[in-house]
Amino acid sequence: MRTAFLMLSIVLGGCAPSLVSAQRAPTTEAATERALVFVLNTGMEDAQTMSSVFRHARSAAGDGRLREVAVLVYGRGIQAFDGTIRRRPTGLTDSIREAMAAGVRIVLCAQAMDQMGVAREALDPLPSAVVPNVMTTLVDYVAAGAAVVRY
Repeated sequence: MRTAFLMLSIVLGGCAPSLVSAQRAPTTEAATERALVFVLNTGMEDAQTMSSVFRHARSAAGDGRLREVAVLVYGRGIQAFDGTIRRRPTGLTDSIREAMAAGVRIVLCAQAMDQMGVAREALDPLPSAVVPNVMTTLVDYVAAGAAVVRY
C-alpha cells in the first residue's frame, strides 16, 4: 500500500510524498496528457484494498489534471463485480459507482470472468467495458505513456 501511495503521490503531486498534502504541483499541459491506470487483481480476501482502488481512482479523476483514469480488473478482482456474491460489502459497490460517476473508466477481463465463473448477466455494477484479455488493454495504456499503479 505504501508503494502504491508513493507512486500515486509522484504521478499526481509531482513532488515529494511528504509535500503532497501541503502543496500541489502546478497544472501543466504535459500533466493533462497523462493517463493513470490502476490495476486490480485482489479479491474478496481483501475487500478494503478493493474499495481503496476505486476511491483512489475517483480522487485522481476528480483532480482534473489527468487525461484519463482507468481501473483494469482481472483475476480475483472480478469478484468486486459479481452480483451473486452476497458477502460483498455495500461500501465496495458504492465506491465503484462513485468512481464511475467521477469519470473513471472501468475495464473487466472476460477471460478472468470465465475463470472465476462470473456471467456477464451477473455483473453489478456494469463496468465501462469488458475486453477479451485486459493485459492487452494494459499494454496499450503503457505504450501510450500511462502511469500504472497495481493493487
